[in-house]
Amino acid sequence: MTNVLITGGTGFIGVHLVKRLYELGHNLKLLIRENSNIEPFNDLKNIKYIIGDVRDIDSLYQAVDSVDIIYHLAAYTGMWAPDKSIYEDINVGGVENIAKIALEKNKKLYYMSSFVAIGPTPEEPVDETFENELFYMDYERTKFYGKKKIKEYIEKGLNATIFYPGVVYGPGDFNYFGQTLFDIVRGKFLGCPGKGDSVACFSYVGDLINILTSIINRDDLIGEDFILGGENVELGEYLNLIAEIAEVKKPRHFPMWAASFYAWLCEIKSKITKKIPYITRATLKSIKYNRSYSSKKAIEKLNYKITPLREGLRDTIVWYKEYIELIKEKKE
Repeated sequence: MTNVLITGGTGFIGVHLVKRLYELGHNLKLLIRENSNIEPFNDLKNIKYIIGDVRDIDSLYQAVDSVDIIYHLAAYTGMWAPDKSIYEDINVGGVENIAKIALEKNKKLYYMSSFVAIGPTPEEPVDETFENELFYMDYERTKFYGKKKIKEYIEKGLNATIFYPGVVYGPGDFNYFGQTLFDIVRGKFLGCPGKGDSVACFSYVGDLINILTSIINRDDLIGEDFILGGENVELGEYLNLIAEIAEVKKPRHFPMWAASFYAWLCEIKSKITKKIPYITRATLKSIKYNRSYSSKKAIEKLNYKITPLREGLRDTIVWYKEYIELIKEKKE
């Protein structure tokens, strides 16, 4: 039984991680904001909640008290924000705050980064040593420099391990790619921008959780980083596979210029409503590049196992269909 602090525990990956660690009998403490949704944990007893923020270092000192391990998942992942400083403040400043306290208090830190912290790739898969500082989105840029912060503190003696998942999918996901999957299943997806011929790496959330929980007491991973990827497939192929499994029409394709114009309109609307747009021009530029990654190191050193994409999507789509039916029942 281990005393664990989780930041970002109410996010998509975080919810799955919290539930698994709870099932395994660990003592859990979650750093949450006052408006965080903790409904997924209503049936879980004895979880301790600390109201705070990764940007508030004083709240972090309280949060790390009496814990052995920190899972740092908190990040601002939106493709757009009314105030862009939030990316820097959370994804770089917040990461440094966690790293500083973990080093000072001698806590083991598992840091959830992202494939975007490695950067666009050739079509052939790359490993953890690859870096490409080509950024179109603030999220990409700040996740890259957040990774750099962790590595700086590792050089100072921090006991940390970094993980780079691919595009994470699975039950309960309503982030950008999750919303895309959901929209295809319910017949609301507008279409694929361009040819959809860029390669992306898709990671099933259950595979990540298996690794994050299985290594909890390992002491031989200090300073290591691991890609936790999955199958590398073209974006258009991925979208078509979703449609095939969900038994709906394959998504149509739009010229990139038309998609860019629509994205511009979405951005204009967001400036008025302050809500995250459906798509942005920066996102469109980003998805034109390959994101092809190798999980060989994680397979060999962590016994990482990859769920076949078709199998993972099938289980995910079943969840979305059940969710759709549940929503319908509530409206009736």
